[in-house]
Amino acid sequence: MRVLVANEMCAYREVIAAVFQELRPHHEIRCVEPDDLDDEISRHHPHLVVCSRLTAAVESLMSWVMLYPNGENQAVIKTAGEQVAVANVGFNDLLSVMDKTELLHSGSWFETA
Repeated sequence: MRVLVANEMCAYREVIAAVFQELRPHHEIRCVEPDDLDDEISRHHPHLVVCSRLTAAVESLMSWVMLYPNGENQAVIKTAGEQVAVANVGFNDLLSVMDKTELLHSGSWFETA
């Protein structure tokens, strides 16, 4: 599975990507600048994007997480056509989205849901 991490604040982005890679070593995790996100989406065709702002390219994906919209302590998460806001988003929430996305793309989600 391919994941792009492109949220604001470089240090935060790098920590998220490093922890994703540590905890899910079988995934391809790429850390990219937010301004390069649309190009990276067209180049790498990610299964999941973690970002700070939505673009048409991000919204076209099956799974994405927008962290801290409008500076609020929450995330907006879209997976499989469902979009929810999660207050006080934690790293376990991000891992859960990653795992659900992996299941969706493997076809297993429909067998377990």
